[in-house]
Amino acid sequence: MNIRRIKGKLILLGATMMAAMTAAVSAQVADNGLPPASNTYRAYQDASIARDSGLNQPLDLLSDFYPAITVTITDHDNVRRRPDFQEEDLKIVVTPSLAYRTNIGRHQFYAAYSGTYNYHQDLTQEDAESNVVSAKLGLDLTRRWDLDVFASYGDGFQQRGISGGREFNQFADNGIDSGPENIEFLSYGADLIFGRKIGIVTAVLGYEYREIGYDSDDLFNGGDSSDRDRESESIHFDLNWQFASQTSVFGRIQRTETGYDLGQPSLDSRQTDYLVGLRFKPSNALSGVASVGRSVRDFEDGSRESYDGNAYYVNLNYAINPFSIVELSASKFVEEPGDDRSSYYESQFLGAAWSHSLSSQVLFGAYAKLVDDDYDIDREDRFVDWGLGLDYVWRSWLTAGVYYGEIDRNSSLDGVDYDDRYFGIRLRSDLRPLLEGRGKRRVEPSSFDYPRKTEASQ
Repeated sequence: MNIRRIKGKLILLGATMMAAMTAAVSAQVADNGLPPASNTYRAYQDASIARDSGLNQPLDLLSDFYPAITVTITDHDNVRRRPDFQEEDLKIVVTPSLAYRTNIGRHQFYAAYSGTYNYHQDLTQEDAESNVVSAKLGLDLTRRWDLDVFASYGDGFQQRGISGGREFNQFADNGIDSGPENIEFLSYGADLIFGRKIGIVTAVLGYEYREIGYDSDDLFNGGDSSDRDRESESIHFDLNWQFASQTSVFGRIQRTETGYDLGQPSLDSRQTDYLVGLRFKPSNALSGVASVGRSVRDFEDGSRESYDGNAYYVNLNYAINPFSIVELSASKFVEEPGDDRSSYYESQFLGAAWSHSLSSQVLFGAYAKLVDDDYDIDREDRFVDWGLGLDYVWRSWLTAGVYYGEIDRNSSLDGVDYDDRYFGIRLRSDLRPLLEGRGKRRVEPSSFDYPRKTEASQ
């Protein structure tokens, strides 16, 4: 597609886009800049070791459609994050989403679609897209019992240079002109919940199945990327005790079995995760969650060394005043590698973000992240990722902004280092004000959120 045609469509799209921006809302640090590793990111969403079955994120949205879209146009110094030389290019990303929430008698239903569409001016082989559909049905069985059934399906691509991803120098010959690796994934499961509606103690017994497949014929030094295709099954038991109106402690034990479809039977493993944590909100100014645990992974191949290490995650939000919010985040998790040379790696994440309303219409934001990936082989990668942005609430339904960011990766492994500097503009919108008409503002519950990121969009 010609870049002028793309720009023309985006201008037309921007003229009709809408956003609902509040001046005192801070996004997760993990949502800014380069996505961290999958478990690290999901530590603040629904990671296996961190998710307490969504006990504190109920389906309490208003019954309605929730359409939204974001468009970014970014000039990158090193758009493919190559270690040998830099390639400057203009990158356009369109991320639409649509969610729907309704009640079916006493039961609750939530479905969502999220997409990511990448376009490049020169390196068009890098154009890629992801599409994800997910749904959750909350069944009110009795006064004491509930059953949540959930599923997600999608396809997408693996972003260049992310934590745990394959390094660019594994591309050879015509592979240098190939696009990013494609991903397909499927997950489904159920949580049987006791006491969610009646008491201060809630117990959950849950099951989840996940499978993920990769598609690329241009990688070597490990064969076809389908060698990493895998499936996993997990069962978990959770307890949550709410001993104050907005304070609770929770715990989890989970057992996960992972099997590879091709080429890597030696990586088949069994992992046990333990977790205890505290979720608190002592005042309107301070809220957060802190958790510590342990992960033990045993490989079926006795020649591979087992893993036994600590895990933790912390996320704190503090409102200095009604117009300024600071967020601090930290985590450590064992992660799945993107190549066949290592069995696992530990990823430690430390981040901070600041959101400040300069006026009722001008919003300033800044963030900084440090990521340390320590592999079981002689390899350690360190990321420095920071950025800042300025947004203008042009209309109640449309926010426009500019931003700048830098990403640097240094590694003990040759041919992995890279740096990327980028500058861009963005339009962010929520389409509901247009559908509802002017003057029909609706107040959302505190748990309102858009469809979340997934592995396919990383």
